[in-house]
Amino acid sequence: MPDPTGSPSPAGTTDIQAELAACRAALDALRAEQAVFAHGISHDLRAPLRSIDSFVGLLARNPSLDADARDQLERVRAASQRAGSLIEGLLELSRANRTELAPAPVDLGLLAEVQLAALQDAEPDIVLDAVVAPGLLARGDERLLRQLVAALLDNAWKFSRASGKVQVRVEGVREGDRLRVSVRDHGCGFDMRYAGKLFAPFQRLHGPDQGAGHGLGLAVAQRIAERHGGRIAAESAPGEGATFHLDLPAADADAGRSDG
Repeated sequence: MPDPTGSPSPAGTTDIQAELAACRAALDALRAEQAVFAHGISHDLRAPLRSIDSFVGLLARNPSLDADARDQLERVRAASQRAGSLIEGLLELSRANRTELAPAPVDLGLLAEVQLAALQDAEPDIVLDAVVAPGLLARGDERLLRQLVAALLDNAWKFSRASGKVQVRVEGVREGDRLRVSVRDHGCGFDMRYAGKLFAPFQRLHGPDQGAGHGLGLAVAQRIAERHGGRIAAESAPGEGATFHLDLPAADADAGRSDG
């Protein structure tokens, strides 16, 4: 006879517990499968690329090669590097999906400063004009949030660098228990008609000549935000730069800066 209070009967509770246990087992199996897949990508696909790079390097040292042959070798090397970048992007997406979270206070501003310094060191001829607001304290997994911040700033950098100058503003405000952060650049921007593709894997709104990469960076960033109970949105116009709006759980103001 049904419980008049609407509470699950002992048999119903047992069924729910069994379903939850089955779901947990399926999730664990999926994570194990993803780990095996990531291991295979990391080792089995990188090995032939290393061989290609090695043989191209040996051939390039041949003094008898003409200009056309050297150009072809450079094309092979560039294709190998693009494939390597794609493999790394797939690994990052896999890690974003399966890494166990270790929540702690994280200073997103500090992460942004570190990433911008690394980008500047890699291309010292680019003029960097950056403003990063202090006190952008989120609560989340520091390693994954570092990856998220890096993806947003890498995106701003590569779509601004053609002008020889990168302008970036990282600002934010706390609203209740949420942290709202914006990352704004003055790069080439994009048409909002195609904004639905922005965070989809392998989708590119620009060509390689405009700085487009493997099309996985923003997909990784979105997945990391979602795993933290947050989200990312973007607004832009062609030739007017882009602004990415990030929503994450806020950390306590007295948590201080993370070790970074």
